[in-house]
Amino acid sequence: QSTGSSGINAEYGEMNQKVLLNRGLLYYQGGEYNNALVDFKLAVKDAPGNALLFHTLGLCYHRNNQITKALETLTHAMSLQEHFIQAYISRGNVYMSMNTERGYTLSKRDYCRALHYNPTNLTAHTNLGIALQSNGKMNEGWKQFTAAIRISPECHAALEARSITNLQMGHLFGAFSDINQAVQLYPTPTMLTNRGVIQQYMGEARNAMADFQQAIEADPKYSLAYFNAASLYFNLRLFEKALKYYDEAVKNCPDDESAVLNRAIARVMLKHYDAAMEDFNTAVSLNPFAAHSYFNRGNLHLTLGNNVEAEEDFRKALSLQPKDSASFTQLAVALGRQFKKEEALENFRKSIKLSEG
Repeated sequence: QSTGSSGINAEYGEMNQKVLLNRGLLYYQGGEYNNALVDFKLAVKDAPGNALLFHTLGLCYHRNNQITKALETLTHAMSLQEHFIQAYISRGNVYMSMNTERGYTLSKRDYCRALHYNPTNLTAHTNLGIALQSNGKMNEGWKQFTAAIRISPECHAALEARSITNLQMGHLFGAFSDINQAVQLYPTPTMLTNRGVIQQYMGEARNAMADFQQAIEADPKYSLAYFNAASLYFNLRLFEKALKYYDEAVKNCPDDESAVLNRAIARVMLKHYDAAMEDFNTAVSLNPFAAHSYFNRGNLHLTLGNNVEAEEDFRKALSLQPKDSASFTQLAVALGRQFKKEEALENFRKSIKLSEG
């Protein structure tokens, strides 16, 4: 009798673990990371030696921006399975997302360990390249992307990453060649948008806009495609069209400070001053450490004759970016309008000195 009961309990436990795992994966894929965490935590209690489960739990912690928990859990997964390559890569991704010098160093260490165990791992090569590129080591990053492409010419992630590196290095033809091949292999909205940006740098405005429009058709909620289309229209001084696309970018990503700020500038160009001021205020609230937001809002205050408020914004901009000659110039203008002549002249001198230096 006791043996039968034990067998039933074991079977029930196995079924329950499968339910938890499957439901957790559904939550994870749907972006419901808190719910996924609950299920994965319960699942690992029933399988304390399952390295794959702990790896998945670590991924979930990372998605939920619980960096310390993610690192601890992925490290534990490695202790359960020797040479767990994917766990090294995942932990490297966590370190890289920290966006610090130490984070980049530790991420490179993990990607190198993964490559030590499997020299042909495409993800390890690509992510190591991204870590190097993000740390300013363009040539070293380029070499890692190239290594991945040599192993698999259809590695679209490496092609995309190398195209961005080529663009940053000023190699426009190489950038376009790589991104064009990546789009042919994997025509996602992101790939199309990136190709559009590169074509814009090449002076191909019509082709760039075609890529942005194709990206929008593929995903009508992809804010970055709207943003880049808007910026292209803005550069062409088609401000009404630019505003329409900035509206869509902000609608689909309300927390995007760049989209809000650029919409504000477009509204200034169209003399929609009240709406522009609302956008500048929103941009400042979204990122109170961005000097350019205060600078642009200060310029609008000058236009509206709000000289005291303009002075405050330019001083704030300079506190964040102390060597910006344009901010010194505009601060001088705001001070001059308040008849603070000596202080205005001093700031003009600082601006000239910085410009000549």
